[in-house]
Amino acid sequence: MKDNQFGKEITRLRKLSNLTQKELCESICTQPTISMIEKGEIIPGVEILDALSSKLKVQTTYLIDILITDDYAYTRKFMYEIEELTLKQKFNTVYKVTRNELEKSPEDPWFQIFLKWQYYLSAFHVKKMELNEAIANIKTLLTTVPSKILNVNYLIDRIHNTIAFLYATKGDHTNALFYYNKININSTLPDSPRLDPKIYHLRVIYNKTKTLYDMRNYQEAILSCKNGIDKSIEHENMSLIGNFYYYLGQCYEQQNIEMEQVKICYKNALFFFKLLNRHLYTQIIQTEKSYFLT
Repeated sequence: MKDNQFGKEITRLRKLSNLTQKELCESICTQPTISMIEKGEIIPGVEILDALSSKLKVQTTYLIDILITDDYAYTRKFMYEIEELTLKQKFNTVYKVTRNELEKSPEDPWFQIFLKWQYYLSAFHVKKMELNEAIANIKTLLTTVPSKILNVNYLIDRIHNTIAFLYATKGDHTNALFYYNKININSTLPDSPRLDPKIYHLRVIYNKTKTLYDMRNYQEAILSCKNGIDKSIEHENMSLIGNFYYYLGQCYEQQNIEMEQVKICYKNALFFFKLLNRHLYTQIIQTEKSYFLT
């Protein structure tokens, strides 16, 4: 196997699932077999491959693709770099490299869709494409590509998230909510080399919460806030819990909920913002919501 990419991926997925080799091999094969697979010394048979995919919570086709795709290592590295650039909002670079890569006409259909998705999104951000055109082009990917391709690595959910974001940018909250609701926030498969799916799902819930609030659908926004708080606790992740408490307080204000509940929300939000050194959010609460902090 080229550079033992398959074995490395099995190791990564096993550790992501918090499994030891002994736990992974149970009811599948022996521990030495798992060890040899991870070292690249043997290639598993179809039955073992299918059992591993089930236990590691990935599609069998995902593992097969790694085995048969010579350019997997390059593709994975490229994806990682693009997503890092997107996270840092370096859209000019994303636009240039995805355009150049598409000109090579890569054979891997999944990689083509990934490139087009990132190309259209970055083209909008660098003002090479109008908002409506970007939305239309990205939506086309959903109707012209087989679902078996879109479902790999949660690409379909990530595209839905992008479309929802673009509609929200446009001020079309109804369509934004429509696409947010298409995202499966209970999925467990790893969806990218960089992004923890649990954090990704929290971001989706947060974006949906903001959209509901902007629509003045406060009852649904409250439910979304509570879901976000529950998921944050379940995943033991504090990255957005302060934001959920803040919007919950905002919704309670709009719904004229009793003062004490509003105070609890803002005080909780302030606690987490301070804990995470979110200075801007801390200042906003201390300035705009000081009345509720006494």
